Amino acid sequence: MVGRSRSLPTSPFLTNRSPGHDIARRIGAAVLFYFLLLSASAAPLEIIGDIRRLPRDQAANALHVKLHGTCIYTANGEFFLHDGSHGIWVSSLTARTRGLLADDSGLANLKAGDILQVEGVTDPGNYASQILPSVIRRTGSGEMPEPVRISAEQLVAGSEDGQYVELDGVIQAIQVLPDRTVCTLVAKGVNCLLALYGEAARDLPPLVDARVRVVGAFAPDFNNRSEAVRPKVISSRAGCIEILTHPPADPFDSPSVPLSRLRGFSPDVTLFHRKVTSGLVTFVRPGEFFFLRDGDTSIRVLSNETHLQPGWKVDVAGFIAVSQHLAALKNGIVRKTGEAEIPPPQAATARALLESASWRGDKSQLASSDLNGHTLTLHGRITRVDRGPRMEPTTVWIESDDIAFPAFLPSRQISSATQQVPPAWQVGAEVSLTGACELIFSGRPDPLGLYNPDGFHVWLAAPGDLMVTRPAPWWTPRRLTIALSATGIATLIAVGGIAVLRRKIKRQILIISRGLEKSAVAAERERMARDLHDTLEQQLTGVAMQLESIAKSPDARSPEFANRIGLASRMLQHSREEARRSVWDLRNKILENHGFAAALESLATSAAIDGGPQVSTIITGSRAHLPSAVTYPLLRMTQEALANALKHAQAQKIIIELEMAPHYYRIEITDDGRGFDPKSSDPQAPPHFGLIGIRERASKIGASVEISSRPGYGCKVTIQLPLTTS
Repeated sequence: MVGRSRSLPTSPFLTNRSPGHDIARRIGAAVLFYFLLLSASAAPLEIIGDIRRLPRDQAANALHVKLHGTCIYTANGEFFLHDGSHGIWVSSLTARTRGLLADDSGLANLKAGDILQVEGVTDPGNYASQILPSVIRRTGSGEMPEPVRISAEQLVAGSEDGQYVELDGVIQAIQVLPDRTVCTLVAKGVNCLLALYGEAARDLPPLVDARVRVVGAFAPDFNNRSEAVRPKVISSRAGCIEILTHPPADPFDSPSVPLSRLRGFSPDVTLFHRKVTSGLVTFVRPGEFFFLRDGDTSIRVLSNETHLQPGWKVDVAGFIAVSQHLAALKNGIVRKTGEAEIPPPQAATARALLESASWRGDKSQLASSDLNGHTLTLHGRITRVDRGPRMEPTTVWIESDDIAFPAFLPSRQISSATQQVPPAWQVGAEVSLTGACELIFSGRPDPLGLYNPDGFHVWLAAPGDLMVTRPAPWWTPRRLTIALSATGIATLIAVGGIAVLRRKIKRQILIISRGLEKSAVAAERERMARDLHDTLEQQLTGVAMQLESIAKSPDARSPEFANRIGLASRMLQHSREEARRSVWDLRNKILENHGFAAALESLATSAAIDGGPQVSTIITGSRAHLPSAVTYPLLRMTQEALANALKHAQAQKIIIELEMAPHYYRIEITDDGRGFDPKSSDPQAPPHFGLIGIRERASKIGASVEISSRPGYGCKVTIQLPLTTS
């Protein structure tokens, strides 16, 4: 592991390099270095203080540097270089990775105190500016620079990064790792780290609880935002630790303090040294912490002890955790002194637990002894059950007195298949739980300057410490949601089924109605046809015979009388033909059964008489059948135009053309007969009753009629019916 990396490697140049690849890398590094030298617009930077003050964007421009100084720390080929006033990190690993450092022979056997010449370029690093070396030369060895003492503010701010510093403090813990030894050091009231590498980590005397003076390079830990998060001093030089006050040979020879006075007022300034206290173990979370109680006072003790049992009377040697609102111990060492019966759980309410550590009125009126760390029995209702990762406790959220709090259960207690979360732990169940209650303080006072608890949580020792006193009602929110969803789905299915059934019934009713209507219409048409044939047509025939006899009388010889008799005969003849057509229409099944186009073809076929005019049809397009209210008038208008062509035009060829388009129907009846003048006002000309009937029928269905004719050039009748699209 590198002592301290200020930028991440970008290329894997350190492994599996072929000779050709190595030569190419060296050539590239040389070209890059000399290019930087040639492109430099000013003399190389030679003062580390000037480089440290460079803004990050300027340091990223790879400015040429040429430095001379002392190595104050080194590990794995990387080091801090100090010029007598300031120090800076020199990252040979990053330089090699980027192909800048071609010759790393200057790093062989490098140690603190060596005098070095370094050439290279600036780099912003991951926290402070650093140097990427291209040349490293060892010129000898000398004395270490004079260490500087820094303030608590400088410790926290990290502003002295790279400086050779001296700190006094108390070592509270030591952790030995494969490549280094890390000590927890409290200096100037600030928690710091002391990382020892190489010779500095060898043959260390007992240091825990010793007051020491340490010297080394200041190199704070930082986060991904390049912000200092914890002060740290690193050293690779033997003798970097001077013991000012040796720790007691036996940790339990440290000053003894009653549990209730761990952080009370004392003129003795030994807050950061070990304290010894005694009490009864009431709750244990093995390897993590336990609660120690003496009288009405209970505290949390952080300890990696795994053999503790509730009910043990113990002495505890540990350091006061000053970051907690209530007194607590860390790095606790335990010595058993006996056993005693644990006080029975005390029944309490959530509100009473919070009020036990709240101020009443003013700061001189504190509530009775707080219940923090006590084993209590509470009642409430489950509002949520959370399952965390395998090594995290299960969390059951309880609500009591309108106060929500979590109850933690170590997951190792329910990790086996036979000890899962009980099924009765359902949202809404009323429960009784017994566990160690711990108050939570935000660290901010209220407007009166009083520190009152913001909440609490409960530590359960086993699943049996949380018992269901009343199961959750069957109508839980989840089940109610499922039931409502199922009901809604069933309702939708039923409504959909009813809608489909109603559509089917309507369709059947429509089919039956149409069948009955068609039968009724057919019967009525047959009756009307018989009546017209048997009554109206016979009567019209009788009237015609009477007119013929009147025309033969002597009084009919006058021209005026003859003209009137002739007009009446023609009108009567037209009426008889209309009656016959009506009878034919009523009895015609083709239009009803086969559609309008088939009816036109049938009309043309019946009109073609041997030796008479040639009648043909041209039909284009296709469309669904139109209602009879439209097709019957169209058929009658075509009938009338065809009759006029047959009787009056003396035509040899008649063409009926039907065009069925999406938006209109067009019918053209064209003949090559003698034609006439549609605008003629000659009183002697016979009246055009058929054309008048065509126009009247067209106006009733919204169709247009155009008649184009002149004497000697035939006639064309155009009927166009616009259609509405659905």
